[in-house]
Amino acid sequence: MNGQLDLSGKLIIKAQLGEDIRRIPIHNEDITYDELVLMMQRVFRGKLLSNDEVTIKYKDEDGDLITIFDSSDLSFAIQCSRILKLTLFVNGQPRPLESSQVKYLRRELIELRNKVNRLLDSLEPPGEPGPSTSIPENDTVDGRDEKPAASDSSGKQSTQVMAA
Repeated sequence: MNGQLDLSGKLIIKAQLGEDIRRIPIHNEDITYDELVLMMQRVFRGKLLSNDEVTIKYKDEDGDLITIFDSSDLSFAIQCSRILKLTLFVNGQPRPLESSQVKYLRRELIELRNKVNRLLDSLEPPGEPGPSTSIPENDTVDGRDEKPAASDSSGKQSTQVMAA
């Protein structure tokens, strides 16, 4: 024996929710639509809740996504392919927010915060000329260096004014 499982004749379900893809061997092909939904809730535990509105679609031979609405649609999908490629849509959305989208939104929000900080800094009354009054030109992507530098420079500026 070569160490591989014999899956010939068995149904394989490849289910995708966002970037997460699961492969599930099915022994009983007489699965109902309700059983499939329950199975998806177990497989994607934590990402798929029992009160979520789930739409399940399968990829046909042309690569089109076909909606599975009931058990007869599921039976037809199983007859079409031994490997059933499912995509889950939750609450009308194609997928949960992906990490790349979260990173993009975070970067945009940080950029907005930095612009607001620069505008607020430009409203400050002018101090003594010197390096402490200049606004740093280098914007960091995560904004971590920008904010402490601004507070340090304002602290140095007030110390210089007091010393004068």
